[in-house]
Amino acid sequence: MMLGRRRTTTTTGVGLLWASVIIVIIGVSEFASAEYIPPGPKYTCPEKSKLIYPCVCTRGTDDGIFISCENSNLASLSVAFINLASLNVPIEELHLKRCKIRNLFGTLLHKLSVKRLYVLDTPIASIREHAFYGINDTLLELHLVKSELDGFPGDAMKILGHLKVLNIDGHRIENLPKGVFGGMTFDGSLEKMHIVNGPLSDMGQDIFMSFKKIRTLDISGNRLVSLKKGQFKGLREAEILDLSHNNLTKLDASHVSDLTKMTWINVSHNALTEITRGTFARNAVLRVLNMAFNNIKKIDSNTFRGMRFLRRLYLHDNMISDVGRGTFGSVTRIGTIDLARNRIKKVDYQMFFQLNYVEIINLAENEIVEIQKDSFKDLYLTHINISYNRLETIEPKSFINCANMTVLDLSHNLIKSIPRNAFDETTYASEWILTHNLLTNMSQIPLSNMTGLRVLNASYNNIIDIPKNTFPKLYELHTIDVAHNNISHIYNAVFQNLLSLRILNLSNNALEKIGPSTFGTLHTLLEMDLSNNYLKDITRGALAKISGLRFLHMAHNKLEKIFQIPISLNQLNLAHNEISEIPDKTWPTMNSLLSLDLSYNNLQNNLQRGSFFGLLTLQHLNLEANEISEIPRDSLADLGTMQYLYLRDNNITSLTKAAFGKLPILFELQLMNNGLNQVSERAFDGLLQLLNLNMSNNLLRSIPNDAFHGLVSLRKLDVSYNLLSTLDNKTNGLLDDCLSLEEIDLSHNRFSFITKKTFPSNPYIPYRLRKVNLSYNTMSIVTHDLKLGTKTVTDLNLSHNNIKDVRPGVFGNLTSLRSLDISYNELVKMESAVFNMPENFSELIAHNNRIWNVSYDSLLKLKHLTMLDLRGNEIRTFETELVDKMKTSALKVLFEGNPLHCDCYTRPLFNYLRNLPSVPEAYQNIRCADPATVSGTSLFNIRDELLVCVPAASQEIYQLLPDLRFREVAYFRGQLIVHWYVTTTKDIGDFYVYIRDRQNNIIFERVVSYSGRLTAINGADINPTGTSPLEVCVLAKSSSEEINFLDSQCVHLPEDLDAVKLKYNEQYNYKLPLSLTGDRSGRSGSCDNAVNRLVILVSVIVGAALSRWVL
Repeated sequence: MMLGRRRTTTTTGVGLLWASVIIVIIGVSEFASAEYIPPGPKYTCPEKSKLIYPCVCTRGTDDGIFISCENSNLASLSVAFINLASLNVPIEELHLKRCKIRNLFGTLLHKLSVKRLYVLDTPIASIREHAFYGINDTLLELHLVKSELDGFPGDAMKILGHLKVLNIDGHRIENLPKGVFGGMTFDGSLEKMHIVNGPLSDMGQDIFMSFKKIRTLDISGNRLVSLKKGQFKGLREAEILDLSHNNLTKLDASHVSDLTKMTWINVSHNALTEITRGTFARNAVLRVLNMAFNNIKKIDSNTFRGMRFLRRLYLHDNMISDVGRGTFGSVTRIGTIDLARNRIKKVDYQMFFQLNYVEIINLAENEIVEIQKDSFKDLYLTHINISYNRLETIEPKSFINCANMTVLDLSHNLIKSIPRNAFDETTYASEWILTHNLLTNMSQIPLSNMTGLRVLNASYNNIIDIPKNTFPKLYELHTIDVAHNNISHIYNAVFQNLLSLRILNLSNNALEKIGPSTFGTLHTLLEMDLSNNYLKDITRGALAKISGLRFLHMAHNKLEKIFQIPISLNQLNLAHNEISEIPDKTWPTMNSLLSLDLSYNNLQNNLQRGSFFGLLTLQHLNLEANEISEIPRDSLADLGTMQYLYLRDNNITSLTKAAFGKLPILFELQLMNNGLNQVSERAFDGLLQLLNLNMSNNLLRSIPNDAFHGLVSLRKLDVSYNLLSTLDNKTNGLLDDCLSLEEIDLSHNRFSFITKKTFPSNPYIPYRLRKVNLSYNTMSIVTHDLKLGTKTVTDLNLSHNNIKDVRPGVFGNLTSLRSLDISYNELVKMESAVFNMPENFSELIAHNNRIWNVSYDSLLKLKHLTMLDLRGNEIRTFETELVDKMKTSALKVLFEGNPLHCDCYTRPLFNYLRNLPSVPEAYQNIRCADPATVSGTSLFNIRDELLVCVPAASQEIYQLLPDLRFREVAYFRGQLIVHWYVTTTKDIGDFYVYIRDRQNNIIFERVVSYSGRLTAINGADINPTGTSPLEVCVLAKSSSEEINFLDSQCVHLPEDLDAVKLKYNEQYNYKLPLSLTGDRSGRSGSCDNAVNRLVILVSVIVGAALSRWVL
C-alpha cells in the first residue's frame, strides 16, 4: 500500500514537473518571439515627399524627424502641416526659412508635435495669442532669427510651459517694460534666454524676477546704455551673463550682486570707463571676466578683491595706463591675463608675482619701455607675450623663479641688449622669440640659465657676429633661427654644445665663407638653410662632418663650384648661384640624395659624362635657366633612377634622335620656354615610362610623325603656345604611338582645321584620350573629321577661335563627351541638329558668341545637363521650355549680358526666380534691354505688372501670376461650392471670398482661414439688388490684413442664377459645374443646357463630406 502511494506521489511529482517546464517554455517563447526590426531610425521621412510640400524631410532619428520649409507662406504651410500631423510622427526640429509671414497666427502649428522650432530670415512682426497652441506641450527650444518683432510676444509665448531655450536673434524690440515676462508658464523651466542683435535700449526693473532656473542670459548686440539697480534680481541660478556689444557706461555691484552663481560674464565692446571697487565682490565663483574693448583706464589691488576663483581675465583693447602694485594679488588662481592693446608704459615691480596657476600673460601692443626688477616672479609654465612694444630696458632680475615659460615673446621691440642676470638660475623658456629688435651680437642674448630652451628665434635683428661661447651646453635646444641679420662671422664650432640641434636657419645674412670648423660635427642636425648669403666658397669638408644632415638650402649665393656634401643628404638646393661646371667625381658615391636643384646657374653646355656620377638614387633634377643649348645626354646617362627632369627656360632649339638617352623610369619632362623649333624622329627614344611631357611656349611649326615613337606610357602632352598648324601628314598621325595618352593641350597655336589623323584612331587599339584643348587657334568651322579619335573624349575646349559653323552630328558622335567649351567664337545660331549631344553630356559653355537664334529641343532631352552658359550673346527671349527644365532638374542657365526683351513671355522665368528660396547672383544679374520702362533693370526686381504683351497672351503661364487658382465652382444642393488652390509664395494670411455685381456692389462676403481651400455659400444668401450679372471672387489677404485684388481670381456666375437656385435645391442630388474658362463678359449657359452637361452623381454623404476636404 505504501509502495503504491509512493508511485502515485512520484507520478504526480513528475507530472507537475513537466507542467512547470511547459509553462516556462511557453512563457519564454512569448518573451523570445519578436517581430523583425528593420535597420535605421525609429522615425523615418515620409515615402511620399510631396505630401509635405513645400517642406522637405532632411533626416529621421529615433527621437523624431527633421523638417525644413523654405520660401513659403501660411496658406501653403498649413496644408503641409495638416498632412504632416496625419503621419503621427514627432518632429525633432522644424525650420521655417525665408518664409513670407508678417503675422504668425491661427491654427498653423496646432496639430504638430515639435521639440525645436527655428524661424529664420522670416519678417515676422507680430505673433498672436494661441499661435503656439498645439506645440505648447512639446516645444523645448524656440529660435526666432532675423525677425521684425517690435515687441516681446508675451501673449503668444505664455503657454509654452516646457520651454528651455528662447532665442530672439535679430529683432526690432526697443523696450522690455516691467512685467513683460509676467504670467509666463515657462518661468520654471527656461534655462537659456537670448535677446540679441537689436535696438533694445531699455529694460524694466526686476523683469527677470520670475525666472528661477535660467542659467544663461544673453542680451548682447543691443543698444543698452544703462542698467537699473537690481536689474537681474531673482536670477540666482544664472551662470552666464552676456552684455557685450552694447553702449553701457557703468557697471557696479548693484547691477550684478544678485548673480551669486555667475561663473562667466562678458561686457566687452561697451563704453565702460572704470571697474568700480567691489563690482564683483559678491560673485564669489566668477571664473571668466571679459571687459575688452571698453574705455577702462586703471586697475588696482581693489579691482578684483573677492574674486579668488577667477581664471580668465580679458582686458585687452582698453585705455589702461596704470596697473597698480599687487593688482592681481587677490586672484592667485588666475590662468589668463590679457592686457594687450592698452597704454601700459612699464611692467612694474612684482606686477606678476606668485601667480602659481597663470598660463598666459599678454602685454602685446602696449607702450612698454621697461621691465623692472621682480616684475615676473614665481611663475610656472607661462606664455608671456610682450611683443609690439617700445621695450628698451630689461632690468636685472626681472624674471625670478619663472621655470619653464612655454613662450617668451619679446619680438618687435627696441631691445639692444639683455643683462646676463635678467633671468635667475631657475628661470628659462621653452621658446624664446626675439625677432625684429636691435640686437647686434649673439652674446647680447643671455643663454647661460636657459637650460630648457628648445626654440630660439632671433631673426630680423642687426646681428653681425656669433662669437665664441655664445651657446652653453643646452641639451634641449633643437631650432635656431637667426635669418635676416647681417651675420658675417661665425666662430669655429660655436654650435658644438647644442647636443639636440635639428634645424639651423642662417639665411639672408652676409656670410661669405664657411671654414673647415665653422659647424664642427653636429651629428643631430637635420636641416640647414644658408640661402641668400654671399657665399663664394665652402672649404672642403666643412659640411661633410654633419653626418645626419638631410636638407641643405644654398640658393641665392655666389658659389662657383660644387663643394663636398654630407653623404646623408636627401635634398640639395643650389639654385641662383654661379656654378659653371660640374667636373667628374664631384659627388661621393651616395644612395641618399633624392633631389638636386641647379636652376638659375651658368652651366651652359659644360655638363659632361660623370658630372652626376655617384648619385645612385637621384629622382629630381632641376636644370632650369642655365643657358643650356644642347641636351646633356652623356651626363644624364649616369642617372638611371631619375624620375623628374626640368629643362625649362634654357636655349635648347632642337632635339636629336634619342636626345635624352635611356632614362627608363623618367615620369616627367619639362621643356617649356626654350625656343625649340626642331624635333627629330624618335627624339624621345628610351623614355618608356614618360607620363608627362611639356613642350609649351616654344617655336615649333611642325613635329615629325615618329617624334613620339616609344612614348607608350605618355598620358599628358602639352604643346601649347607654339606655331603648330597640323599634327599629321595626311597618312599618319603624330600621336599614333601614344597608346596611353589621356590629355593633350594644343591651345595658342595656329590650327585652322582638324584632319582625320589629328587624333589617334585605330579599331584595334583602345586609345583613351579624355581631354582636348584646342582653344586660342584659328578654326572657323568644325567638320566631321573631329569625330575620328575622339570617341573617348570627355572634355573638349574650342573656345577663343573663329568658329562660325559646326556641321550637324559632329558633337553627337563624341559619345563620351561631358563638357564642351565653345565660348568666344562667332556662332550666330544654336541648332538642334548641331547640339544633339550624347546621352551623358552635362556642360555646355557658349558665352560671348553672337548667338541670337537658339533651339533647345535637343538639349532639353539630356537627363544629365547641369550647366548651360549663354552669357554675352544676343538672345532676346528666355524660353518657357528652358524654365520647365530648370524646375525639374539641376540645370543652371547663365544668361547675363543678353538683350532680354521683358514682356509677358518672360513671366515664367520671373515667377521661377521669385519662388527660389534664395536667388543666386548669376540670376540677379539678368537685366532687361527693353521696353524702355524697364531697360537696365534686373528682371528679379521688376514689378510683375510691368511684364505686358500687346496683344495680351492667352495662356495662363504668361499672365499675371495670381495668388490662387480655382479648382471648381459648382452649384450643389442649394449651395454655391467654391474650391481653389494656392499658387504663390507671397504672404497669405486668409482668403477673402465675396460675390459682386457689375456695379461692384458686394452681395456676399466671407473670410476663410488660410488653412481652408473650399467654401460653401447658401443660395439664400445670394440676393442681388438688380439684374446685373454676378461674379464670385476669392482674394488673398496677407497676414497684415492687406488684400491683393486681381481680376483673374474672379469667375462669372450664370445670369439665370435664380433658375439654377430653384432647380438645384437642397433635395437635388446633382451638381451643376459652372464654367471657369468661359467668356467673362457673356452668359455661362442656361439652367436647362447645364442639365444636359451633368456628369457627376453626388450622394448625400459625399456632398456633406465635400465641405470638409482640405486640398
